[in-house]
Amino acid sequence: MDIAEKLEHSALLALSKCMAVKASEDVLLIYDRSTTSIADAFKSAAAIMKLKLVMRKIEITGGNGQDPDPETCELMKKYPVALAPTKYSLTHCSATRKAREAGARIATLPGITSDVFARGLGADPEILRKSGEKWIKKISGSHSVKVTSPVGTDLIFRIGNCPVQNDDGCITKSGDCGNLPAGEVFTVPAPATGNGILVIDGSIGSFDWKESDKPAIIHVKDGRAVFFEGERAKALENLLGKYGDKGFVLAEFGIGTNPEAEINGNLLEDEKVKGTVHFAFGNNRNFGGDNDVPVHIDGILRSPDIILDNKETLMRNGEWMF
Repeated sequence: MDIAEKLEHSALLALSKCMAVKASEDVLLIYDRSTTSIADAFKSAAAIMKLKLVMRKIEITGGNGQDPDPETCELMKKYPVALAPTKYSLTHCSATRKAREAGARIATLPGITSDVFARGLGADPEILRKSGEKWIKKISGSHSVKVTSPVGTDLIFRIGNCPVQNDDGCITKSGDCGNLPAGEVFTVPAPATGNGILVIDGSIGSFDWKESDKPAIIHVKDGRAVFFEGERAKALENLLGKYGDKGFVLAEFGIGTNPEAEINGNLLEDEKVKGTVHFAFGNNRNFGGDNDVPVHIDGILRSPDIILDNKETLMRNGEWMF
């Protein structure tokens, strides 16, 4: 298949399998100038499936977690199904939360590229579901979690205030929301419990990344980032700082579960890679937290260890131990 055929195939999978769109359902597609090829693939796939697809081109938003224009925000509440292949993430914006409350199920594809879209939809949602359920069984409830890594991460925090959720690509029920490509388990670190050092040696949302980049070192105290070391860390500090104290809150702990995903510098795919974990700062309102701020920035850790309650090693050097 050429690239156009691969994109169309992935779009068909997204609509038919991941979203389970019915012939009676209208679909809203939100895209921007960075994702025109993906939008065209969805248009073609919708025609094949004889679906009514309304295409809404927006201006690129100011960053991950920010709302699109007011008219698009209103449109999102009027459709049962919405897809958002956009440069910056709409996953954690207030417009998505309100649309879900109105009954929409939403797939977000932040930073999606043709290569990632063509490859990333290859993972079977059933495999992702089962892998995620294994992690949910292990870490649900109140626990202390310690994450370390070869480059210097040594962070301890608690979980249990919010449910552990499985982003498995099955976005089929009213109010559901997830990424495509999918493949992560995630939850909210309990407020004010995170302490230690976080060393991000993979990609960081909103920034370009290459293998030769030095890690970003972030000191966390009482659940907030308080000191940043290194060029990439300083850039992150400047971005989060635009949103005040809430921007520095440790908002998410996630574990990649997708065996088909590859590290390539694109955060959307990198955070799904099996053998990685990620942390985010900023908004966590959309998945159980109470930190409402228009920014959400993830960072990837490679080859980590995860120790539960200071006694059970769940991951060692990126390898699952169960």
